[in-house]
Amino acid sequence: MKKTNKKSIFFSVVLLFLSVLGIIGVGSTMTAEAKEVSLVTGASVQYMGYSTHYYYVDGNMAYCLEPGKLSPNNGTYSSDELDKDQLLAKAMYYVYGGPGYDVYMKPTLTGGWDQPDRAYCLSHCILSYIYDGCDSNSDGFKGLNADISNAVIQYTNAIQGWPNIPDTDIALSQENLTAFFSAEEGVQRTEVVTCEGDTSNSLVLSLPEGVTLVNVTQQSRLQGQVTVHGQEQFYLASDVAYGNGTSWDSGQIKGTLNQAWRTLVVKTGGGSQDIGTGQLLTVEPSAVSLQVKWMERPELMVEKHADKTGKTYQLGDIVTYTMDVTQQIQNAVAKNVVITDTILTEGVQLQKNSIVLLDGSRNVIQDAVISVNGNSFTIHAGEFLQCVELGERYIVEYQMAITDESVIGKEIDNEVVVCADNAEEKKDEEKILVEKPKESDEPEKETDFGI
Repeated sequence: MKKTNKKSIFFSVVLLFLSVLGIIGVGSTMTAEAKEVSLVTGASVQYMGYSTHYYYVDGNMAYCLEPGKLSPNNGTYSSDELDKDQLLAKAMYYVYGGPGYDVYMKPTLTGGWDQPDRAYCLSHCILSYIYDGCDSNSDGFKGLNADISNAVIQYTNAIQGWPNIPDTDIALSQENLTAFFSAEEGVQRTEVVTCEGDTSNSLVLSLPEGVTLVNVTQQSRLQGQVTVHGQEQFYLASDVAYGNGTSWDSGQIKGTLNQAWRTLVVKTGGGSQDIGTGQLLTVEPSAVSLQVKWMERPELMVEKHADKTGKTYQLGDIVTYTMDVTQQIQNAVAKNVVITDTILTEGVQLQKNSIVLLDGSRNVIQDAVISVNGNSFTIHAGEFLQCVELGERYIVEYQMAITDESVIGKEIDNEVVVCADNAEEKKDEEKILVEKPKESDEPEKETDFGI
């Protein structure tokens, strides 16, 4: 930076005051890797009675970092790459010419300092101040009045609080998931997964039909081709009948961010200024994959028995039947269980008002839908039946009256069929024998059967 012979020019500036964070010194720690670059000095640009030059390194905009030294000559020089976590690298990302300038720094500039030349000069002072380790005696303050000097410090502090330079790395907190039943939601779902990466990065998942991505962060439910950004949390959900023990694999999914910020410091030597520059490089995006094992296919079991151990009855008896319906597979849920019982032998009468559906604790299930047609009935038991090891089951009880002499000496047969949307149907039958009455001298009593 050189003093001009022109009269000092005072630019009115009112800057939005930004939250001040602790100052982090930078020094000049570099990575070991060095790279030869081409440096070109551009036009001179003036500010507040002082001047600097536009610089270009391999065609990218660059800045003088040492205003107290001589301007370097055009030529080829060695450069070192800064770690992206260093404050100078971060500042280079947000000052004029950097990717973050338009969103973060430019909207706060007033009094003409948002114009290209002035924005470049202010950026040059900020970078020089940081390169000096944020020293209050930095050459970056030369020629600046108190307002602009304070602005340099304010912006340096603000840059520390702005988001870190976007990282192209992206990952998932879990990649191998096993779906489980959520009774509260009435679906099968996975655990919550965090998309680990910069908020500007994202993953695009192509979900199969019937699968929903629930974005916990955005409180949204999406299907088909969906996008998840870095730091967002989500889980996958589907109907309990979906998949039935199969797995889904997303395949390789690449992050959408394929540009990385690289900051170089060019050492020109010979008492001339060090030069800083930054550029976006196209890189191969990170890739992840997601696998989901859906809930197992349920397996129903039904057992039916009459109330007498010997299974022998007489004309006029009332027979009580009990059916026990269970689901046998862990991590499986039978959906929409339907129980149908049919008395296959004539000469008996179903007592329709005796039909009752109980749960595993023998409490009456009040909302069960029971329909009767002659000596057959159907129960729509409930939407979900979990594993018997969790204590879940359906118990059906009903009564049948033996009403007609035609069944004496014969077997009475009835059959129960249990099915669900996502399980194979199962059957069981119960046969009882109607005994011939024992001979008696007493007259036969009339029996009135109620329904």
